[in-house]
Amino acid sequence: MARRLALRVLQAAAVCAVVATSVFVLLQFAPGDPFATALDGADVPPTVRAEWRARYGFDLPPGERFVRWTGALVQGELGYSASLHRPVAAVVADAVPRTLLLIGTALVVGFAAGVWIALVQTRHHRRWQDHLLGALTLAGVALPEFLLALLAMTWLGARWRIFPVAGIGSLGDAAAWPLWERFIDLLWHLALPAAVLALAVASRVARHQRAALLGVMREDYIRTARAKGLGEWDVLRRHALPNAIGPVIALLGLALPSLVGGAVLIERIFGWPGMGLTLFDALLARDYPLVLAVVLLATLVAIVARTLTDVIADLVAPRRAPER
Repeated sequence: MARRLALRVLQAAAVCAVVATSVFVLLQFAPGDPFATALDGADVPPTVRAEWRARYGFDLPPGERFVRWTGALVQGELGYSASLHRPVAAVVADAVPRTLLLIGTALVVGFAAGVWIALVQTRHHRRWQDHLLGALTLAGVALPEFLLALLAMTWLGARWRIFPVAGIGSLGDAAAWPLWERFIDLLWHLALPAAVLALAVASRVARHQRAALLGVMREDYIRTARAKGLGEWDVLRRHALPNAIGPVIALLGLALPSLVGGAVLIERIFGWPGMGLTLFDALLARDYPLVLAVVLLATLVAIVARTLTDVIADLVAPRRAPER
């Protein structure tokens, strides 16, 4: 296990290096620079503009700029955000916890819901419950997330006013509320964006988990468990699920990069101030140091999460011998 973890760390470092280099090179072909956009229309003398560009290395050749950026990155320096007038590290430190909260909630809720749906489908295999849930999960996989987000905003937010449609907290005196009221308010605002992401996760998990469960339900130890008089739910929960859930957890790791990518769009639609919204605004402002930092961190989050899911899949999926 230790050797495998060491290999995973080396692979993660190599992938991060490749992604960072690729994004840096691609951004060199983009027009303009952060200060040209941030100071557009401002009454700033050309000498001051030139001084700021020189201070942060935007007047250097691309190769020298890359060496300077890499050296600063090794020392933990992420640069300066010209559009937000703050160090990039401070901007990222504010955005990362919100994105992790959104993705983590969607992942946990979606995984639990998907496994439960698969258990119900397997329990009622080839009955109307199986067909109905199968059609719903197919729709959850096929429908794009932006369409689900717009439907949720229209019906659950604008028409029925059950959930807020944007933001991370209520306006007004929310900052003076007790801690538990602010927590409830945060969950209230989190509900819609997390539900949209969780629906896609649950649909994919349910379809793969159902197939895995049906595969192990033909094993000899399942027949042995039934012969001992266990109910069908006990057979599914105690014998089939532990042996069928490992590949689904590993599959969840493969789906994480797309979940991170989906979070970029969902954060923009719901105005959730996480890494996705920060990346979107940084691209519009040509704030390249901030773009590089967000892309690099998103890659790191996806790789770490995938490594963890692989380890968890190995731990929770032992091959059980039939009970005697």
